[in-house]
Amino acid sequence: MPLSVEDFLSDFHRRWPQTKCEKIEESGDCTYFKIGTCDVVVQLRKVSVPDSVTNSVLDATLHWPGAREDLSGHKAHFAVAASIETGDTVLLASVLTRALVSLLTVTRSLYICWLNGPALSLKDDFVDIASELLELGQMPFLLWVGIGWKPEGGLVYTKGMAQFGAHEIFLAKQARLSDEIATYLHDLIREVLASERILAVGETIEGPDCFYKVEKLQVRNPNKTALFLVPTQPN
Repeated sequence: MPLSVEDFLSDFHRRWPQTKCEKIEESGDCTYFKIGTCDVVVQLRKVSVPDSVTNSVLDATLHWPGAREDLSGHKAHFAVAASIETGDTVLLASVLTRALVSLLTVTRSLYICWLNGPALSLKDDFVDIASELLELGQMPFLLWVGIGWKPEGGLVYTKGMAQFGAHEIFLAKQARLSDEIATYLHDLIREVLASERILAVGETIEGPDCFYKVEKLQVRNPNKTALFLVPTQPN
């Protein structure tokens, strides 16, 4: 189903009247927009998402056990990309999210994946969460940063903090990914990315059922670092 530019613009202007959005041009299956200070391109791809992409996404989608089966029948998808000259990645993400909400609303898309996470969401969940938080002036970080679990290492961790120039966060000695731990980590993500909190190496912070000591973790990529939160006794 091709994108109706008229429907997209109408929905966007209704939802976000203070954000300028205009079509720049159409070329083949691509439509180019200027949204605020961002350049956005929407491309209709009349093929299923490549397995290499799908598999990496599904491996990080623990909250949706049936995702593989649910996604298996799709025959086409939209690819959306955005750029900004200022380098403000949070602003870029918020503009892209506004565009995605309207795109989901006016097309027959059923699911959406934020590949920089990756974070996979149902259409209605993404639209509802993004709309509610953005209207309140809050950023929907939980749609942008995924949470994973490595049972063999007992690690619960973030995936996607690097897109905002922040450290990934690992929680050590986690027997499972509980709702309580997921909520705690989402709150921590929000506080860090909203600049409400700085996690300093060596400090002790309170968790839902224990205290954690913040340590620096070196990862394989020498240009990236992560923070390792290890259960400890309070000081």
